[in-house]
Amino acid sequence: MSVMCPNCGQKTQGSDCQWCRYPLVAGRPARVRVAEVASEKVGMGGLTWLISIVLAVVVAGLGFIYFSPDYNMYLVRSESMKPAINMGDMIVTGSLDGALGAEFESGTIVTYQLGEHVVTHRVLSVDGDTLVTKGDAMEVPDPRPVTMSQVSGIYLLKIPYVGYLSSFMRTRLGWLLVVIIPGMLLVALLIKGIVKEALSSD
Repeated sequence: MSVMCPNCGQKTQGSDCQWCRYPLVAGRPARVRVAEVASEKVGMGGLTWLISIVLAVVVAGLGFIYFSPDYNMYLVRSESMKPAINMGDMIVTGSLDGALGAEFESGTIVTYQLGEHVVTHRVLSVDGDTLVTKGDAMEVPDPRPVTMSQVSGIYLLKIPYVGYLSSFMRTRLGWLLVVIIPGMLLVALLIKGIVKEALSSD
């Protein structure tokens, strides 16, 4: 009578698997080991699916923010907002009319256009359509008031150190380590799972 080996998934006969020599019916220790291996495989499979789901949610969220007209992402290139926002962080901003919008008030962090540059500073005071802003790490307010027409968004959240990862990914080594190798490993895991399912269904 042939049985399915829990270690390699092949059909075999006897007390040991003819493919991987795994003990099948050699007493209680072998049965306990089979149960342990099955438990380990279930645990690793669940962890892989959990990681995949989390990555999918993150990618979907970033994709929504990137393509939505109400939200923007910026890489912080200065330390003017330390310690709230650090250089290398990625920040997400939303418009006043967006679902997560808020009123301008003292303490709100806004992103505004200053010539060719984008600045993210905290609002000190509001006077009609004019804002006085200041970086948390700066000793004095910004030299020029900011008008509402200059404001492109309100700060919602930050993703720490993404800027450094983005810069690293632009290098050949970074592209290899962050994109190519993980992609190849993911494809290999998927192929392995498909092959095992195919063999176990024979």
